[in-house]
Amino acid sequence: MRKLPLAIPALLLAALTACGPLPVKEATPVPTATPAATEQPTPTPTAAPTPAPDPSAGLDYEMLTLPTTPQPPHIYDSYFMARDDLETERSNGSTFVEALYTNDAEKMRSVLSDSLLESSLPLPDLTGLVITDVSMGGGVYEAPYATLTIADPGATGLPAGDHEFRFSFDEEGKVEEFYLQSGDLEDAVAQGMGLEPGAWEALGSLDVKDTFEDDVHLTTATRVVGRKLDALGWTVGEVRAFAMTERKVYDGHSNLTEYAMTSCEELPGDWPAPRDRYEWYTRPPEGNCLSEAQLQSVSDQLNTVFSQLREGTYTWEWEDDPDQAALHLWEASRPVPVAVTPDVLRSDEQVDFNPQCTRLWVPLPEGCWAVCTLAEDGSLDLFSGFSFALASPAAE
Repeated sequence: MRKLPLAIPALLLAALTACGPLPVKEATPVPTATPAATEQPTPTPTAAPTPAPDPSAGLDYEMLTLPTTPQPPHIYDSYFMARDDLETERSNGSTFVEALYTNDAEKMRSVLSDSLLESSLPLPDLTGLVITDVSMGGGVYEAPYATLTIADPGATGLPAGDHEFRFSFDEEGKVEEFYLQSGDLEDAVAQGMGLEPGAWEALGSLDVKDTFEDDVHLTTATRVVGRKLDALGWTVGEVRAFAMTERKVYDGHSNLTEYAMTSCEELPGDWPAPRDRYEWYTRPPEGNCLSEAQLQSVSDQLNTVFSQLREGTYTWEWEDDPDQAALHLWEASRPVPVAVTPDVLRSDEQVDFNPQCTRLWVPLPEGCWAVCTLAEDGSLDLFSGFSFALASPAAE
C-alpha cells in the first residue's frame, strides 16, 4: 500500500437606433492631437512551480543490523511442489535455492531454463550473498514460493530482509522465473507500451478500474514498469509509468481469446522503485486528520519503537526474539528514522476497512512512506507491522 472551471455566459448587447442629424453650421476643422503612446509594462516571467519539500530531508536514518549466521534451510510443512508429477520441479527448485544459499553459480545454472541461459541479460552475481533462513512452500494450490532472509545482498542487488520469491518452471521442469516483483511484462503488453519484450518487468499499478460486460474485461490503470538489469529481474534500472486501457475477451471457459491495448500514454516524473511486490504505489495524504496533541503523542510512541529497533531490543507479544520481531515489524532494506517530529507526519482516515481506522504516515528517503494504523485509544497498532508505500510523482 488529482477543480472544475466555471463557465460565465457573455452579456448580449442591445442594438441602438439613431435619428437623422440636425443641420448645423460648418465649423473650421481643428487638428486632432495624437495621444502619447502608453508605455506597456514588461511581462514578468511566470516562475516554475516550486517542488514540494522532501519531508524526509531533515531527518536522520540508520539501517537495521541483521544477524549473519545461516540457519539450515527447511521446507515449510513439506508442502513445496508436493505432487508426484511435480518431482522434477521440486528437485530443481530446491537445488536452485540451495545454490543461492551456498553461492554456487554453476549449480544455479544447472537448473535454469534455456530462455534464461540464452538471455541477452547477465545472470545475477551471487558473490557475497548471505542468506540466513529459507522456507519453501506452495506449488499445489498456490504459486510455488521461497521466502529468504537476506542478511547481506552481496553483489546481487537484492534487498536485505525477509522477501518472498515466486517460481515458475518451463515445460522441462527447469526454473524459468524466480521473481521478487510481479514478473516479466507479457510480450503483447510490452509491445503496446512501445517497450522491448523480455527486457521489462511489472512493478505495480495505481488507479486501477475494472469493467466487466459478458466476456469482455476492460481495465484502466497506471502501470509502473522497470527495465531489468539481470535475467531474473532482481534489480531494475530505468523506471517508467504509463496510463493505459486494456481490453481482454474471454471464451466461456475463462480462456483469453483476444487482447488489445486501446490507449497508452507515458506519464512523466521520477517514479520510485519498489523493493518487492508488497510495496505499493499511492498518493500520500497532504495533511493530517489528527490534532497537534495527537500528533505529538504518536510521534513520541514512534520514537520509542524506532529506538528499540535500532538498538535491537524490540519484541512483541508473539515474538521474543528481537531479530525476528524486527523483521516482522519493519522492512530491513528501508532505513529506520532516528527520531521523527509531529510536523513531518501525515495521517488520514481509511474508510475502506471494516472497522474504519486512522493511518499514520512516516516519511522515508527515496519517495517511500512507512504506514501503520492507530488503535481507537490513539496507540500504535503494530500487530501487522508497517506497510511501505511509494509516492507517485505529482501530476503536472
